[in-house]
Amino acid sequence: MIQERARVRRLAQAYRKANAPLTPERLAKGIGVRFEIVPIPTDGMFDFDQGRILLAEGQSPKRQRFTLAHEVMHYLIRHDEELLSDLHEEYQGDQFEQTLEALCNLGAAEMLLPSEDVKAVLEKKGLRAKHILDLAETHQVSEEVAAIALTGQAAYALAVIAGGRPLRVLFSSRGEFFPARLAKNAEVPKDHALTLTLTTGLPFQGGAPLPGRPLAKQHPHRFLLEAYAKGGRVYGIYRARPD
Repeated sequence: MIQERARVRRLAQAYRKANAPLTPERLAKGIGVRFEIVPIPTDGMFDFDQGRILLAEGQSPKRQRFTLAHEVMHYLIRHDEELLSDLHEEYQGDQFEQTLEALCNLGAAEMLLPSEDVKAVLEKKGLRAKHILDLAETHQVSEEVAAIALTGQAAYALAVIAGGRPLRVLFSSRGEFFPARLAKNAEVPKDHALTLTLTTGLPFQGGAPLPGRPLAKQHPHRFLLEAYAKGGRVYGIYRARPD
């Protein structure tokens, strides 16, 4: 998987270099298609027959741009015969589809938020939950892109964005070696550190369980959480403690 991730990053970097600045129009034109914003039940889809990428209306422009980059990565991966062959040899069925989606997210984030910029922040300031917001604002990308970019450089970390009432997981991104995933819309308990951070506005650092997963299957101090709240949302970075 390490080789596949590196190859996807190279595809994204080459695409960014060839088509910068990556406006939505240039993102689509680089692979010879157009995009349309329409009422569809998913964030986006590739209509290969008509040579167009469909984006869901009602999403923010930043979210639509990320979805567009994600669909472009589908095209680039599917037209890289060696990479696609390697993926088919290693994964089957649902595992293949999940891996492909994760790689497309990784590539889309690389296109819109270069990994060298993320590395510079991490080297200077370390891995912090607040970086999700800072990187999104500085580079004019969605918070989802920033979360993916951060965990792309932190293999043993998981980034989470939560909001709403009751508090639910809106988005999460897992580093390659983080041992668990979070389900979208998983409810966060009222006494969880993420909820308390949002309620009090006070940052948190310490052991905390993963929301949406049975507590009986979790060691209470296996995961370290650093959380930060702003604008009705809470942002967290989990780190896996050594077993």
